[in-house]
Amino acid sequence: MTPALHWGVIGTGGIAADFCQALNHSTQCVVVNVAGSSPAKARDFAGRFAIPRWSDGLATLLDDPRVEAIYVATPHHLHEEHAMAAIAAGRHVLCEKPLTLEERSAGRVIAAARRRGVFLMEAFMYRCHPLLRELLVRLEDGVIGPVRHVRADFGFRAPRSPGHRLFSPALGGGSILDVGGYPVSFARLIAGVVERAPFAEPVALTASGLLGPTGVDELATAHLTFASGFTASVTSAVSYDVGMSAIVFGDRGRVVLPNPWIPNGGRQSLEAEFTVHVEGREPETVTIRTDMPTYGIEAEYVARTLPAIEPKWPAMSWADTLGNLRVMDGWRASLRAQAQL
Repeated sequence: MTPALHWGVIGTGGIAADFCQALNHSTQCVVVNVAGSSPAKARDFAGRFAIPRWSDGLATLLDDPRVEAIYVATPHHLHEEHAMAAIAAGRHVLCEKPLTLEERSAGRVIAAARRRGVFLMEAFMYRCHPLLRELLVRLEDGVIGPVRHVRADFGFRAPRSPGHRLFSPALGGGSILDVGGYPVSFARLIAGVVERAPFAEPVALTASGLLGPTGVDELATAHLTFASGFTASVTSAVSYDVGMSAIVFGDRGRVVLPNPWIPNGGRQSLEAEFTVHVEGREPETVTIRTDMPTYGIEAEYVARTLPAIEPKWPAMSWADTLGNLRVMDGWRASLRAQAQL
């Protein structure tokens, strides 16, 4: 049996907790060290998840010879710094989305990983889930006929707090950076099905939204048009509960995914589903059952991909990450320009 991949975790928040809990199901991955924003947080977190070591800071974590891969689960504005430090130390990196705050800085991180020869992936965990592969197979088989449009949303209502990372411009706040990358990446992926490519880039973008009191986008919608004629409407929100669904429309019907981002609404769920509606037929619900939660599936994907250093389709390749951030950059810029009119 291949030895388990040893992980170090940077961050002690909710996403880091979900990651560590999910890896309790894995025989291919194990968390061996953690660092947080303070030694006390790292110590307490290690105790919660029976992690054998904790570190008093990032440098100490990266000095641990047992750590082979790093999971970056810190606030958005720290992703570039923490990913670059891990890469410089020769560690493989799985970095929570967004990889960085914009395309240019993501390019720097990707270039560093390429030079150092280490694995790097932006952690859109839904891209590693077998539910997505099943969806892609059915779309490519023409289950709903030629695919024409996607509507994809990821939004929730959080208490507005100027100092919270979601609402602070300095901390990379706003709905587009926090969750907008999910529907954008999904739309670009399905556009790739239409164009018979891993993904496709929009040729036009129009945007609308609401900026909150701190200046970040609290609700944002973009309409994307692709060269094939395929279109997508994507919405993100941090102050409005717009839902977390995606619908793929074709000439003969539609596929409804109730929550492709967090299967069945729970990060520890072992089931996920979508429903195929074809004209003249009874709806078919497709249920995918797994033996571990989504974050565990994602971590094991990294372990299986090594020693390759770049993710493979349908996970987020480096070009896919750059293209996704390019769309998000344009989306945010459009809203800022409208606000100045």
